Amino acid sequence: MKLDAHVHTVASGMTTIWPLNLLMRESYNTPEGVYRLAKARGMDLVAITDHDTIAGALKLAHRPDVIVGCEVTAMFPDSPSAVHIGVLDISESQHREIDRLRHDVRQLLPYLRRQGIFSIVNHVASQVNGCLSLDQIASLIPWVDAFEVINGSRLASQNCTAASLAHAAGKVAMAGSDSHTGRGIGRTYTVVDGARCREEFMDGLRNGRARVGGRHGHWLTMASDMLRLAGRFYEEAAIELWQEPLNWKKHALAAGAAIGAPLVTIPLLGAVGHFIEEARFNRRLLFDLVSAPAPGGLTVAGLSEAA
Repeated sequence: MKLDAHVHTVASGMTTIWPLNLLMRESYNTPEGVYRLAKARGMDLVAITDHDTIAGALKLAHRPDVIVGCEVTAMFPDSPSAVHIGVLDISESQHREIDRLRHDVRQLLPYLRRQGIFSIVNHVASQVNGCLSLDQIASLIPWVDAFEVINGSRLASQNCTAASLAHAAGKVAMAGSDSHTGRGIGRTYTVVDGARCREEFMDGLRNGRARVGGRHGHWLTMASDMLRLAGRFYEEAAIELWQEPLNWKKHALAAGAAIGAPLVTIPLLGAVGHFIEEARFNRRLLFDLVSAPAPGGLTVAGLSEAA
């Protein structure tokens, strides 16, 4: 059975990029749209993993081929960095407790372990959620079940670093598109051979029987997603103006969007700059992994001991 284990919808809220967070959503995917597209692209199961909410996933939770998931923003105390922990197959009560504990990763991870919740470190070699240090990565290893080793929105080199970490630590390898638009849904996936239902798929993950496949990301996919998000923003603004033609705020938004239309070319340059920085962070992380002394730091050779 195949699953794209990392997908976002409108439930993820507004983008975290300032000042776009005043206007633009993190994703314009609808839960039903994600479901249809994932199934059309060969996924046997569908998971929705919005940022810190399961509201989108719950709209489909009654279907036997849907897995309720979440991408949890877990904070390190006394640090500006956070780690994105993917969790799969959770209940509403579990999510409420996860949301309460996620502000301290030291409290969250033991809870996930006690509850038997399958946990994944997402895009570990990316600085999108802050530059994780070696000590922070090492602190995660005893508690998590898996690393995301193919993220369909990250560079192949970053995914290679994550795969090396997963292999050295003896963790399950997972893959997901990390799609915020429809482009990548179902193009990157995790497979559990022999599974015949959602429960057997999750058992396969917990028993380490997963394998991964699909596409990596690059600057063109990032630029494409940015342009798609901009297009959906304009579409939503036009629909709202049509529905509320007498609302002056909608007219002001439409006018501002029209004036700023030429700025949609900026994502092409922004994507290049973003991945230049991502590649630099990945190289620094690899260098630190190789050069850190085993007793006081984390090395690839010492990861199996940390696990």
